[in-house]
Amino acid sequence: MASMRFLHMSFFFFFLVVLVLLVSCAHADDKSQVEKACGQTPHPDVCVSCVNSDPSRNTSEIPELTFEILFCMMSEATHGHEVADLQAQNTSKPNLKQALQTCNVSLFSASNDLTDSLMRMEGEDYQKAEADLKSANTAVLQCYKAFFKEPVVIIPPQLFSHVDLAARYYDVAHVFFRLIRK
Repeated sequence: MASMRFLHMSFFFFFLVVLVLLVSCAHADDKSQVEKACGQTPHPDVCVSCVNSDPSRNTSEIPELTFEILFCMMSEATHGHEVADLQAQNTSKPNLKQALQTCNVSLFSASNDLTDSLMRMEGEDYQKAEADLKSANTAVLQCYKAFFKEPVVIIPPQLFSHVDLAARYYDVAHVFFRLIRK
């Protein structure tokens, strides 16, 4: 009887060790797949950081990674829109106010385009999702351009960080869509 209990406990312990090893190997494999996919983009660190920020992600397939990048880009566009709106309300400089208002509208549009792109990704309509991404990128670039009209106005650093990161996420997503088409 005691030897049977020992046998069951030994089997249970062995099973537990194997399970832990399988889970750790799967996590390491997932990490290497993410790094490999992100390594094909112009901004691998930005890509890995975004993808790893979502603990609920359950695969490393390119469409799911693309979804993560689109979500990060949408978040940056949304936060940039909020920053531009607040700063436009609180400035008395007319040229800066105009640039911030233009940027506010552009980033709001980009956020909406990215929301559409995310919905299309869920429906596996990758061609339309990519078209929405391109529209969003155009809107992000309009924000940049608003600060380079005459006279040139300096883009506030807090806003710049959101716009710059959104543009980097576009570069990553663009590569991922190319990989999806392969």
